[in-house]
Amino acid sequence: MRLLPPISTAQSAVPILTALTDRQMAAQDRLLSAVQTAHTTADNNDADDQHMDTQSQPTRYPTLTGAPLPKVQTEALADELNALYQSVMDSLGGKDARYIQRVYATVVYSELVARGLLAAAGRLPSKRSKVGTWLLGTSLLSFSKILNNMELGHNVMHGQYDWMQHPHLNSQKFDWDIVCPAPLWQHSHNYLHHTFTNIIGRDHDVGYHLIRVTDEQPWTPSDRYNLFKTAILALGFEWAVAFHDIQISVDEYADTPDLHKAMQQKSRALFAKIARQVGKDTIFLPTIAGVTLGRGSAMTTLSGNVTANIVRNLWTWAVIFCGHFTEQAHIYTHLDANESKGDWYVRQILGSSNIQGSPLFHILTGNLSHQIEHHIFPDMPASHYARIAPQVQALCRKYNLTYNTGKFSSQFKQMLGRIHHFSKPNAQEWRAYKLSVSNTVSNSDSSSMLDSKKVKPEAQARGGLSRFLPQVVRQALFYAR
Repeated sequence: MRLLPPISTAQSAVPILTALTDRQMAAQDRLLSAVQTAHTTADNNDADDQHMDTQSQPTRYPTLTGAPLPKVQTEALADELNALYQSVMDSLGGKDARYIQRVYATVVYSELVARGLLAAAGRLPSKRSKVGTWLLGTSLLSFSKILNNMELGHNVMHGQYDWMQHPHLNSQKFDWDIVCPAPLWQHSHNYLHHTFTNIIGRDHDVGYHLIRVTDEQPWTPSDRYNLFKTAILALGFEWAVAFHDIQISVDEYADTPDLHKAMQQKSRALFAKIARQVGKDTIFLPTIAGVTLGRGSAMTTLSGNVTANIVRNLWTWAVIFCGHFTEQAHIYTHLDANESKGDWYVRQILGSSNIQGSPLFHILTGNLSHQIEHHIFPDMPASHYARIAPQVQALCRKYNLTYNTGKFSSQFKQMLGRIHHFSKPNAQEWRAYKLSVSNTVSNSDSSSMLDSKKVKPEAQARGGLSRFLPQVVRQALFYAR
């Protein structure tokens, strides 16, 4: 049974922006207004200073307050991109079907071989052979999990292969080998992220509610630990993805009567998926190996499973962050009420970053190394992105749009540089923070009353060890009851 709200697969056309109710839109507008007000307090003229024309000299960490191209040009660009999209979609056939089926088979067989090697490693007599076999099994399992997550799961759940009408390689039935249920990810990613890409207050992937990546996000003292928080996020990236939609939906449904029902369904599905994934990798498979081959095999299986999950998390995090948070990834302050399909295309292009690499590298990234092509054509089979990339780049040159691409090392360095840069406040941001602290103190009584109402579910979920859990986890536990 599909979770609330209904999931709409992201399409290459502009997603329908009226899917949220009036109350939900009003709630998000209040959040966006609060962010913009705090930023304006720092410097009333800051927005004007940051407004830039993409045809001028590149600026580090650019922010746009409006569409950078006139409507005539964006619509002309849309016509050319639509024609490119249609030419690829019309060409889909047996070759594409065989490709994704081979990817699926590779995931399955590499996992089976890897788990066999991990179990066998515990029975080997010499330490050298045991370590060598364990490393081989763990590397192969890491490869399988990365391929499952990126080229298979991500792309299938985007609806890229729904045209095949395959019984399980489709966006409605496929689920991947991580702790996040597919419907929760499809809501936060396919719908929200691909609709409101890089719009502060609308795209919750901008910093994942944890890391400051733009000066449009007011600085707080916790931002000093941006790099440390990023490291924690990278190690447990699948867990951040799993709870991301819970954190989003608590605010999204806040003013609706469906809040408890929707959150209960989402939270229960999340914990059920967590139980299956954690149980499989840390209890069931190590136990089977231990019962059949001995304690040594149980330990090599357990350690290999945990290590492979961490490797997959680190790789996924690196690819995702390099595709969204480089120096020239544009941030938008608001959604244009009159945004056309061409404007949407431009926002996707300017807000994304590509990574150069070999064909194998592209496969292991799920072709998200072609993040620009993915964002303009999210339901196009990703194996075609490399072929159309030169045409997309040529169109960007024609319309004087930045086509951000570079080597992995360069994009990775830029991404870390951005995170480090926004961990420190400038003079205006520091003054704004001090002023906000003063205002909070002077209005402590009224603020306390408002905050107590907002965190009521969270407060009710506290008790015993749960008080040490992150707020979003406490919220999920509360609604799961």
